[in-house]
Amino acid sequence: MPEPKDTIIGILGASGTLAGLLLVFSGFIFAQAASFPSDTSEKITGRYTKAGRLAIIPFWGFLATTLMAVIWLMFPTHCLFVFTSTLFCLLVAWTGVYGTVMAYRYL
Repeated sequence: MPEPKDTIIGILGASGTLAGLLLVFSGFIFAQAASFPSDTSEKITGRYTKAGRLAIIPFWGFLATTLMAVIWLMFPTHCLFVFTSTLFCLLVAWTGVYGTVMAYRYL
């Protein structure tokens, strides 16, 4: 079984990286919406804008996970370790679902 410190350091790096990737992906979706001609229906461009905005949820979640990992490194407690690890796993699953749905429907 890995040491909690090794797990938290891995979560720290991965959550910061995934937050950055989500920000880039969100920007790509917003760019797709902006690239439509001006006479494109608001319904179509609104779908892309909404899809880009949905990426903000896991983005902020990964930023919070990164912050919790840093706090755990300063003040290691079992409760914070379990919460950080669980939140990270849930966010990875949510991001996988989000990425799959967005790529399938919008790209």
